[in-house]
Order: sequence, then C-alpha cells, then structure tokens
Amino acid sequence: MSTYLITQATGGQSGWVITHLLAAGAKVHAVIRNLNKELPAVLKSPGVTLFQGESHNFDDIYKAAQGCQGVFLNTFPRPGLEAQQAKTILEAAKKAGVETLVSSSTVGTDDEALRISDAVRDCQLDAYYASKHEVEGLVRGAAGFKAYTIVRPAVIHFDLCTWRHEGNFPRLASHGELDDLMTPGSKLPFTDAGDIGKYVAAALLDGPLGKFANQEIDLYNELLDFDEVAAIMNRVSGKHVKAVKRTFEELQGMGAFVFGQAFHLLTNVQDFSTKGGAAAAAVQSKFGIPFTSLEEGLTRDKALLMEILANVD
Repeated sequence: MSTYLITQATGGQSGWVITHLLAAGAKVHAVIRNLNKELPAVLKSPGVTLFQGESHNFDDIYKAAQGCQGVFLNTFPRPGLEAQQAKTILEAAKKAGVETLVSSSTVGTDDEALRISDAVRDCQLDAYYASKHEVEGLVRGAAGFKAYTIVRPAVIHFDLCTWRHEGNFPRLASHGELDDLMTPGSKLPFTDAGDIGKYVAAALLDGPLGKFANQEIDLYNELLDFDEVAAIMNRVSGKHVKAVKRTFEELQGMGAFVFGQAFHLLTNVQDFSTKGGAAAAAVQSKFGIPFTSLEEGLTRDKALLMEILANVD
C-alpha cells in the first residue's frame, strides 16, 4: 500500500486530496503546524499519520517523507515564504527518495503575457503571480524526481461556504452580499475543491509512468458572473444572497476590500473565456475525471454553506 506526503495538511485543498487518497486505499503522512489544535475530521482517519512541523523546516519534512512515494506540494501564498517552503519540501522529499510530486498553483500562472502585464501590476497581483511562477519553475526543474504534475485551480467553491469567504466576500455572512467589482459581461472561472482532490490524488496514485506524468492541468470548470453565483447559492440554501456592484474606491472606503477581490479587477481586463467550455471538456476527456459544477459542490457541502448564511434571511 503506497504512502503519500501531504504538506499544509489542514488546508482545504489538502483535505480533499487526503479524502480521495484514503478512499483509494492509500496511506498519508500529513504535516501540520500544531498538533494541539482542533484538526479537521479527515486528519483523524485511519491511514493518516500526523507529523508536527513547518514546511520551511528541512528536518520536519524529511522525517515525514520517509517511506512516501509521492508528495503534494501545497505552499502558503506569501511571496518569499512560498518559494522557501517549496525549496525545502523538494529538497527533503528528494533526499527521502520520493519519486513523484504534484503541486497546486493558480489560474494564469503559465501565461507570461498576463503574469508580467500592467493589468496584473495595477491589480496588485504582480508579487503573487511572481511567487507562483517561481514555485512552478522549481517544480519543473526539480532534479531527482521521476515525474511532476502541476494543477491550476481558479476561484474555489469553498471560498463561498467556509470561513475563507472572509478573504473573498467579507459581507457574505453578515449581509448576504457578494461584493461585485466586475464589469458587465466579465466572468470568473470556478473550481470545485473536490475536483482538486480527485486530480491530485489521481496524479499521485498514477505514479511516474502514467498519463499524469509531467502534465500541467487547468482545473476550471465553468465561467460565472456573481449574479449567477448568487442564484446558485439561493437555490441550494433557500436564502437570499445578492450580488452588489461596487467600485474599488467604494470598498476601500467601507474598509471591505480584501485580497480575493483583486481577481475581480483582473477579470475586467483579462478574458478568461478560454478557460472554460471546450478547454474544460478537453481536460475531462483526457484524464477521465469529470468536473463538478459550483451548484453540485455547494449542494454536497450544503451544511457548511448554511453555517455561513445562518444570519441571512
């Protein structure tokens, strides 16, 4: 039975990766920062061995990587720290004899024209994208591994139904509002976290000679505007969520501008329409794993959504 190393194991993406690995009969070595904190239920499952440690500490990762065939590289998106974590994890995993690595990046990182554009800089996403680009380069160039896979999700469904909404839609729980900075006609690509788990787990289980080897996969299912998102949330929850058009200056004045909203601004000048439709269909056909719609994902996780919307009529 194969064993896989999962970094940042308390994170939402990692949780879904662990869920699908366990369902396939694999074992997991999960690295977390603090064993004394309340942990997600999946980390208490049989088949999971917990290791307390920091992703930028070589000895911590090397210890956890013993006996592992693959590693899920899930780094914290902070410029400087992110690359340091990636370098440490790769070096420790290589020394431990790990064969394959799978890394989660973000929408558009492979698009050089976008990454270095004035639009990215004006939206204050230049440091973010530079950091993601550096990590992708480290993964591609990592010597000593037999194969790598990079997955690139977009807006993840749990940004609407967990505490993570605070960094994307800070008025959702208190007012039932999705702050909307997008111009008419603009749409964002969405990804289900369960799909991230399915694709990462499949790539790890596939091994270094399978169809996931040395692949870079865009995990965008559908393109939606926030009126469509609100309608989906209302159908699932029976609540009344609404999208409210606001300007950057208005949100700043309200003290309600958060990092995730920078992607709304980017969407106004960057066409992501090529990330859905035929492109999404091609990914599903190639790898044989169907995508999950936002409505399906929120329905599956309705209990979480209802907690967030507890104070919304």
